[in-house]
Amino acid sequence: MNSRKIIPALMAATIAFGSFGAAGLAFAKESKGQETNEAQVMQNAKITMQQAIATAEQAVGGKATGSGIDDEKGVVAFEVEVVKDGLQHKVLIDTQTGKITKQVMASADNDDDGDND
Repeated sequence: MNSRKIIPALMAATIAFGSFGAAGLAFAKESKGQETNEAQVMQNAKITMQQAIATAEQAVGGKATGSGIDDEKGVVAFEVEVVKDGLQHKVLIDTQTGKITKQVMASADNDDDGDND
């Protein structure tokens, strides 16, 4: 097949699958089966994810390795994973006030999301 036809086809496929992937990431499952609209959480938050990461890094004194949105029993917060001295910490930050609501030690394979990452 001609390379002039293959490249546009690959680009179109990449764009299409990327769009579906982004749409899928807009939702996180809560334990009760309800869905949390992450895009809406981000839009309604009074702080940014970057501010939440900075707050968590400062509180722990380490470097952020991951972030996301946590929904525990209907309470939505930014979740930031921070590593210091080889130990992983999970920090939850209120999306409205920017204050830390929970800070616990967590292991890399026990983050309660079931994906063993």
